[in-house]
Amino acid sequence: MRSNLIEAISIDRRSAVSFTEQIKESIKALILDQTFYYQAVLPNPAHLAKHLHIETKEVQSAYDELVDVRYIKKRSNDDYEVAYFELTNYFFYRNVAIYDAIIALGMTPSIQCLEKKVVKLDNQKLLAMGFKSGEKLLYINRIYKGNDVPIIILENYLPLSVFEDMDKRFIGTEPLNAYMQKEYGIYAKLSNRVTKAVNLTSSLALLLGERKHAASIQSTNKVYDQHDRLIDYGQSHTTSSYYFQALVSRDEMNNYYQREK
Repeated sequence: MRSNLIEAISIDRRSAVSFTEQIKESIKALILDQTFYYQAVLPNPAHLAKHLHIETKEVQSAYDELVDVRYIKKRSNDDYEVAYFELTNYFFYRNVAIYDAIIALGMTPSIQCLEKKVVKLDNQKLLAMGFKSGEKLLYINRIYKGNDVPIIILENYLPLSVFEDMDKRFIGTEPLNAYMQKEYGIYAKLSNRVTKAVNLTSSLALLLGERKHAASIQSTNKVYDQHDRLIDYGQSHTTSSYYFQALVSRDEMNNYYQREK
């Protein structure tokens, strides 16, 4: 355990706020400002209690509350580690590959391919997705991981009229954007994303190592290349540890509450 971690957590004995609440908020703030990084191991509750000269049960209660809200998690060896991570807004509003975003978090990225097949959808669904009638698509369903821990599960539909023979050439564990550019000379120029908060289905929760109905960010994305062609229709779901900042205008908030009345 590094001494700087334990020394960063503080309490104010003059405050009317309980020690448990102070410890919880102190750790939360340290996580949010990235003093404590994703997967950093926290001080043992008993050690922290001794350092702060308080009872262990007060620290343990703070840890339990942080586990409940998914800021930290308990490991199999009874250590506690930071479970929170942030891919930031630029992932959703700019053309940043998931693979590169995971690297930006300081983690080692990897991809697990769950399914890869050619699909022929009915014309109504193809048109709704933005593809032309009769288009054959390569469907891939993959989990993106950081340090071998699931972060996002992503389904992609790629037009084989653009990516000829990709169903035979693409293995499924390659970073998609880099593969498109290297093998086909195609790069993503524009990405239109729609995001919303959802609860994970049982099947998605199982794949992501989450509890059933855990909170998740769902993103539906249409990607266009340098020739303004739709080259990818995708939908992703994040783990509940994921957090992203959304800027909401006053008008949007007013419209939302008007609809709720």
